[in-house]
Amino acid sequence: MGKMDIMKTIHVHVGSGRCGSTLIQALFNEPAMHQIFGMFGLRYLPEICMALGPRTPVPAFRAGEWEDFRARHFAPLAEEDVEDVFLTQENLFGVTWETGAANSCEASCDLIEYLTEGYAVKIVMLVRRQDTFIESLYNQLIKRQEVREFGDFLEDLPLANFDWAAVADVYARRFGCDNVTVLPFENSVVQTGGADSFFEAVVAALGIDQKINFQNIPTINPSLSPRVIEVQRLANQALTKDEAHALADWFETAIPKRPGDPHSLMEDGDRGRVLDTFRDSNKRLCADYMPGYDGTYYQGLA
Repeated sequence: MGKMDIMKTIHVHVGSGRCGSTLIQALFNEPAMHQIFGMFGLRYLPEICMALGPRTPVPAFRAGEWEDFRARHFAPLAEEDVEDVFLTQENLFGVTWETGAANSCEASCDLIEYLTEGYAVKIVMLVRRQDTFIESLYNQLIKRQEVREFGDFLEDLPLANFDWAAVADVYARRFGCDNVTVLPFENSVVQTGGADSFFEAVVAALGIDQKINFQNIPTINPSLSPRVIEVQRLANQALTKDEAHALADWFETAIPKRPGDPHSLMEDGDRGRVLDTFRDSNKRLCADYMPGYDGTYYQGLA
């Protein structure tokens, strides 16, 4: 096996989207983080993230389509003189919001198992409460030519796909419950588990027990301010694709959503319906996968 014995574990952050994946990628690429990783025998693999992006998500897994990819990106890891490696790709979460489409979590697991054959695997996933996830998702899609009003968008969603407990169950069955770490995205919930931010919680999940001072963390891939969402939606109908993208990029820079801006897209009745839909499964999610955190928020009780 050569140096395979040294490569104990591949930590795979699978997302979800709208939960800081882009920020994780950016901050983990900082030289200071590389130094910290080295102190703990870790290596971050941004090149694999970039290579996986255009080829994921995977609605169906076919090994033959990935042989060259595994040989190019994963086989050389056997020779790396580090204990563990970390890679991140939110498209491996396997959740879709396309109307009528089912999640592809099993196919994502097939791919992860194939690419990481010969290594131990630990899965890290971040989730956020479904109502604000949906609002953030819509905000992101508005930046990329969504034209539906929010109410129509919500009506078209395959809501059952956002059952995070069911998604975690898939990964737990494939990789073992002890090898799946689910973390809350919301800082108010993260702090009940002893971390200051979701980013700090991810670092701790990798086995890095050194306190890292994350001050002035930048906002990456920000949502649009609630004040400009409708303007952008109308622009998506009137402008060319390139023009609409340029406007969204300007809004993103000039008028981004501020941390204190409320989530205001969802009417109270719809928010209650969404929270009711997931109250029981979120209770189980917190009990089975996030026992160190206060789960009242995920049950809509806070």
